[in-house]
Amino acid sequence: MGDDGWRKSACRATRIGEPMIHDLRYALRSIARMPALAAVVVASLGVGIGVNTIVFSWIDAVLLRPLPGVRGAAAFHFIEPRNQAGMYVGMSWLEYRDLRERVGSIEEPLAFRMIPLYVGEAGRVERGNGMLVSGNYFASLGLRPALGRFLRPEETSKAGAEPVAVISYEFWQTRFAGASTIVGQTIRLNGHDVTIIGVAPPGFRGTIMRLSFDLWLPATFAPVLLDGSRELDERGLRGYTMMGRLTAPATRAGAQAEADAAMRDLARTYPQTNASLQADVLPFTRAPRGPQRLLAASLAFLQALMLLLLVAMCGNTANLVLARASARQREMSVRLALGAGRWRIARLLLTENLLLAIGGAALGAGIAIWGTNTLSAFPPMHVRGIPIVFDTVIDGAGLAVAIALGVCCGLAFGAAPALQLSRVDPQLALRAGASTAPRGRLRHALMAVEVGIALVVLVVAGLFFRSFQATREADPGFRRDGVLLTAYDLSGRRTTESVNRAFAATVLQRVRAIPAVQSAAIASSVPLDIHGLPVRGFAIEGRARPDGTEDEALANTVTPGYFEVMGIPLRAGTDFADLNDTTSPPQAIVNEEFVRRYLDGREPLGRRIESRGRMYVIVGVARNSLYNAFGDPPLPIIYYSYRDRPVASGELHLRAKAGPEGALASGVRRAVREMDPELPLYDVRTLNDHIDANLIFRRVPARMFAVAGPLLLILAAIGIYAVVAYTVSLRIPEIGVRLALGATA
Repeated sequence: MGDDGWRKSACRATRIGEPMIHDLRYALRSIARMPALAAVVVASLGVGIGVNTIVFSWIDAVLLRPLPGVRGAAAFHFIEPRNQAGMYVGMSWLEYRDLRERVGSIEEPLAFRMIPLYVGEAGRVERGNGMLVSGNYFASLGLRPALGRFLRPEETSKAGAEPVAVISYEFWQTRFAGASTIVGQTIRLNGHDVTIIGVAPPGFRGTIMRLSFDLWLPATFAPVLLDGSRELDERGLRGYTMMGRLTAPATRAGAQAEADAAMRDLARTYPQTNASLQADVLPFTRAPRGPQRLLAASLAFLQALMLLLLVAMCGNTANLVLARASARQREMSVRLALGAGRWRIARLLLTENLLLAIGGAALGAGIAIWGTNTLSAFPPMHVRGIPIVFDTVIDGAGLAVAIALGVCCGLAFGAAPALQLSRVDPQLALRAGASTAPRGRLRHALMAVEVGIALVVLVVAGLFFRSFQATREADPGFRRDGVLLTAYDLSGRRTTESVNRAFAATVLQRVRAIPAVQSAAIASSVPLDIHGLPVRGFAIEGRARPDGTEDEALANTVTPGYFEVMGIPLRAGTDFADLNDTTSPPQAIVNEEFVRRYLDGREPLGRRIESRGRMYVIVGVARNSLYNAFGDPPLPIIYYSYRDRPVASGELHLRAKAGPEGALASGVRRAVREMDPELPLYDVRTLNDHIDANLIFRRVPARMFAVAGPLLLILAAIGIYAVVAYTVSLRIPEIGVRLALGATA
C-alpha cells in the first residue's frame, strides 16, 4: 500500500492547497460579475500607485542612488569652504592637498572640477564636457574600467602630468563606435594630443549629480590643457570639490571638528586667502553642486502628498467595496449557515480585494513606466553646455514598491468589508425584511475623510499652481522677452587679456551688424542660472572692516550695452566706457542693495573698490534684480567692465528687433563661424527658456498637483455616488411600500 506518512503528507498538502485555489477561482468569478466596479477600483488604485512609483523613482535617483554606476554614492560626504556670507566658494587645489592630509575621518578623499574642452582637429571642433580629477578619483569611487585602465599615481603627482584621459562609455560608443582598439589612441583636446588610457563603466557620467561628462583628465595636466593656468600654485583660484566616505568608526561631527581645526591653521598660515573661510562637512543630499540639495525637501514633501492621495483613493475604494459587501450579506449568511467559518469568509473577501489591488499595482507599474519614459524623452536642460540627465527608470526596486503599495492598499480597503461580513448574524440576515438598509457609519466616515483629503489636496494644488504662476510672472528686474543667449569659451586656447578683449569687441561688432539684432552684449554669467553667480571679495576705499577681512558681493563681468540688452535701468551714473577705451580708469557698476548695505545710502559715484589688487571706480548704480533664484532677497552685486576683466568665456546676449528671438541663432552662428571656424557656440537658448529651466523644480510639482487635485475630487464624487446608490437600492422595498400606501414621488 506504500508509505502511510507520505500519503498523510500528500493529503495535508491537498487540504491546504485546495481552499486557496478555490478562493482564487471564486474571487476571479466574483470580480468578473462586477466589471464596472472592478474597473473603477483598478483604475483609481493604478493612478495612485503609478504617481507614487514615479515620485519614488525620482527619490531613488536623487537620494538613494544619486551617481549611476557608483555603489553607495549616497554615503559620500563633501568638504566645502564657506565664506562669511554663507556661500560655498569652492576649494583650491592646494587646499585639497592640505585637507586631504589633515582630515583623517574622510577615507581617500578625491577632488574634481569641471572644465570646457574643444575636441577635434581644426575645422571639425566640437565642445566636450570634461573633468579635472585627482589621481585617486576612480579608485575612491570603487569603479572598474570597461576597457583599459584608470589613472596611475605617477600620472598625477606633479604639474604638467602625462597627457592621458579616461573617456565615458557613452562617448566611446557615440564618437568611436565602440571600437575595441580605442585604448592607446590619441584625441585632440584644446589643441593638445591626449592619449586615451581607459573607458569608464557603463552608466557612469561623473560626480556632479545628473550632469553628464565625457572625459576625465589628471588635475595636474591643467597648466598645459588650460594654457598656463596657475590653479595648482595659487590658493585664490578655486573651483574644486572634495568628497569621500567616512572611515568606519568616524562620524560627521568628528570630521567637522578636524576640518575646523585644519581651516583655522590655514587661516593663520595664509590669511590673505583663508582668513574669512570655514569648511562644512556635508552629506551628499546637501551638496552645493548638483540639484540634490534643492530637490531633497521638495521630493519628500511631494512623496508625502502623493501617499496622502493614495490614502484618499484607498478610502474611495473602501467605500465602493463596502457598498458591494453590504449587498452580499445574504450570500455570506448562507455560507455561514452551511458551516463556513468566519475566518474562511474573511479570507475569501481579502483574496478578492487583494486581486483587485494587485491589478491596480500592475496598472500603476505600467503608468509609472510610461511616465518615466515620457519624462526621459524630453530634451535635457544644460548647465554651461553640460546636459542634465534625469535617467529615472522603473527597475526592480520600483516594481517592488508598486507591488508593496498594492498589497498594502488591498489589506487596507479589504479589511473593513471582510470583518463586516464575517461578523454578520446569519439568522438576522436570512429573515424576511432583513434587507433594510443599515446605517453604514463606517462608509459615511470614510466618505467624509475622503472628501476632506480631496479638498486638502485641491487647495494645496491651487496654492502650488498660484505660487508657480506668481513666480513665473514676477518681475525679475530685467526684460526677459526678446533675448537670445549663446555661450563661447576660449579658455582652452593660448589667449591673453588683450586677445580676449579684441575677440569680444570683434564678435560684438559682427553680431550687431545682423539686421534682426537690436542690441548685443557679453556677460560672464547669466542671472537665474542653476549654479548661481560667483561671489568675489572686495574692499571699499576708506571703509576697513574691524577684522581685516574683505566684504563680499556677487560679481558679473559685462560689456557696455549689457544693461540696455537686459532692460535694467541705471538709477544713477552712466554705462561702462567702450571696450577700446584706453584712457578711463577701471570701472564698476553696483546695484541699489550694494549702496544700501555697504555705503549706508551715501553717494556711490566716484567711490573706489579694491578687488584682487586692482582699484575700480563706481560709475553707475543699477536697479536691483534677481540673480540666483526666484524668491531671493535683494543681494549686493558688482558689475565689472569686460574691458578691465576680459575673461576667456562669455555668454552672448542678443535682443531681437522684432519677431521671435530664436530666429537669431542661425545668423549668430554664421557670423561667429566666419570670424573663427574653430570656435563652436553652445547652449543656445532664449532667456525665457533659461528662466523656465530654473523653474523646473517648481513646475513639476505644480502640474502633478493640478492633475491630482481634480482627479481625487472626481474619485470622491464617485465614492459618494456609490454610497448613495447603494443606500437607495437597499431601500427599494421600503420605497415600494410607501408608494403603494399613497406616497408621491
